[in-house]
This record gives sequence, C-alpha cells and structure tokens, in this order.
Amino acid sequence: METKKRKLSLRGKILIHVLILFTILTAAYVAISYFEFKDYTVRDCVDYAKGLCSLIEDELDAEHIDDYIEKGFDYPGYTEIRSRLSKLRDAYPDIVFLYVYQIREDGCHVVFDLDTDDIPASLPGEIVEFDESYLKYIPDMLAGKEVPSLISRDQFGYLLTIYMPMTDTEGNCKCYVGVDYSMDLLTEYVANIVKKIVLIFVAVMVFITAATIFAANRGIIKPVKQLENRAFRDTLTGLLNRNAYYDYNKILDAQIAAGDAQFSIIMVDVNNLKKMNDKYGHEKGNQYLKNSADLIASVFGREYLYRIGGDEFVVVMEGKERQAESTHLLQEFRARIRDYHERKGLKPWEQVYAAAGIADYTSGKDTCTEDVLKRADMAMYTEKVEMKAARTE
Repeated sequence: METKKRKLSLRGKILIHVLILFTILTAAYVAISYFEFKDYTVRDCVDYAKGLCSLIEDELDAEHIDDYIEKGFDYPGYTEIRSRLSKLRDAYPDIVFLYVYQIREDGCHVVFDLDTDDIPASLPGEIVEFDESYLKYIPDMLAGKEVPSLISRDQFGYLLTIYMPMTDTEGNCKCYVGVDYSMDLLTEYVANIVKKIVLIFVAVMVFITAATIFAANRGIIKPVKQLENRAFRDTLTGLLNRNAYYDYNKILDAQIAAGDAQFSIIMVDVNNLKKMNDKYGHEKGNQYLKNSADLIASVFGREYLYRIGGDEFVVVMEGKERQAESTHLLQEFRARIRDYHERKGLKPWEQVYAAAGIADYTSGKDTCTEDVLKRADMAMYTEKVEMKAARTE
C-alpha cells in the first residue's frame, strides 16, 4: 500500500522559519558579544592599570628612580615601598606580574620587581631583555611615549601586558610601570558571560516558539506594546537600561552642541558581584544586585538612574539645581554604604559594596556625553583601587 507523504502545516512552516532565523541571529549575537565583551574587558583592564599607575606614582618619588636602581634595598624606604606595591598587586587577583622598569638602549633596568609563587623577582639594577612583542615600540618607550597594550602567549603564560609611563615634575619620563594580567582568567570570565547570554537566548527562543504557536493557531500576529517598554527597562531591577541611557545621551549631546548643557554624571560599580554569584548562587547574587540598585535609587532618584552593565550604574544629574547637589548626594551614598557595613546580622547579599566616581560637564573640554562618562568612570576606578588596597592592609 502506498504511504502518503505528510504535508507540513502552515503552523509548522512558520515555526521552522522562526526557529532557523532566531538560531542564526543568536549565533551571530553570541559571536559578536564574545569579541566585543572581550575587547571591553581588555579596555577595563587598561583603565584599572591607569588607576593603579596613579597609586604607584603616589608611592614612588620619580626624582629618585636612579637611586632606586643603583642602591636598591639599601636605599632608605625602598623595602617599604616594595611591600606596598605587593599589597596593591595582591588586591587584584587577575594581575600576575607588577614591575617598574627604566627603559634604556641596552634593555629594561629593574627599578622594582615582585616575587610570584613560581618566579623570583629580578633585583634592582638588573637588566631584563626587551619583550619580543614590544621590540617595535622600543623607540617610543625610549622617548617616554605611551605604547599600546599587547596580548602574548609565552613561557610566562597567556598575558595582557600594559606599560604606563611615569613622569617627573617636569614631564620627563623616568620609568614605566608594567602590569601583566592573566588572559586565562579574563577569557574564562568572558566565556561565563557568553554562556549566560546563550542561556538567556535559549529562554527567549522557548518564549518566541510558544508565542509563534499561539499566534499561528489563531492566524494573527499582533505588535506587543509591552516589548517596547522592555527594550528600555532592566528586567531584574526595573531601572532604565543601556538603551534608555543611549537615547538620553542623544539629548545631552544636542544640548552640548547648542552650548546650553549643564549636567554631571556619577558612575557606580557594584563590587564583588561575581564572588557573590560563585559563592552563594545567582539567586542571592540577583538579590544583592537589587539591594544595591534600590540603595542607589533611594539616594539619587530612580528616574535619573540607568543600569548600563551587569554591575554598572549611571546617574545623570541634569540642570543647575541637580548638578549643585550631586556632590552632596554622592557623599550621602558613601555614608549609606558605610552604615550598611556597620550593621550587624546582615547576610553578605543583604549588604552593599560599591565604588563611585563623579564628573561634571565642562564646556570647551567635553565634546560629547561620552567624554564626561569616561572621566566619571576613571574616578570610580580610582576609588575602587583604593578600596581594594585598603582591604588588603
């Protein structure tokens, strides 16, 4: 008997087309997200290194770099400075090597170097050969210029290397602060973020599949107004999200172009979110993040607050009156965080740990809102570095 070939229903055809399209979009989005987030993480490390360099500059006296090289441990205060540098390095688990070199024609002259578990430190005054990956930048380093960060894989591991010039009071480069981040840890962190993105997309795919079946059964496809709202709201905290912030940026940029902009930006970064997720689970991590968001909103106002990243929040203080009270509110926010730390009986996810930085729009200096955000971000990272250093002492 001849078997009839089953004809695919219209509902099935719609569902298959939707799933294929969504799978392609998901794969493209995940691939793009991976590389963009990896680049963002590298830029994040560079910003950290700049903040760390600022702290190291406070520890070292640029006028005595040559004395550090020639006399080393015999120079007054050298051992104490080296100990403080070790504490700064230990405050960052991603940092493998931290060192200070003076670049000369014959190589890198060691000013400070720190021991690791596997590799003993070079002594002050020793000459270290130039890293092969930086050979083409040696002329720039001899001239005291900034050089790009590089990723390399050699006998020391898979590393992101960052060199920051350190200058004296006259602006002359006296040495370079070198920071090597473990790319293994950074890559693992990025991979975990991408996994979460995939899980979110899978959940969305299930939802879209169900919605497609629902719509196909009735032969209708209606625009859903709620989706437009979701595009500008963070689902976890209920705050305005990155999309809403970028839309607001356009308004502020237009005001800057017109010459009548007046605003401040406060950047807030919630500390220890990854550790909270890893140790207590994502449910507690989400509760910790919502507690942090509620505290920020209670001080600055929910209508001015945007969640632009996993643990990053931005407050825009627009107008003369709001800008005038921004510094006071920031002080109140820090006081509220200290109050949390003094309370007894709170679970770790019931507390709030965060660093914040502020920057005011300056006419003639800032050409766009992004310029103000970068300065606020830098101020926040400087506070974050200080907080980590303080916890290690």
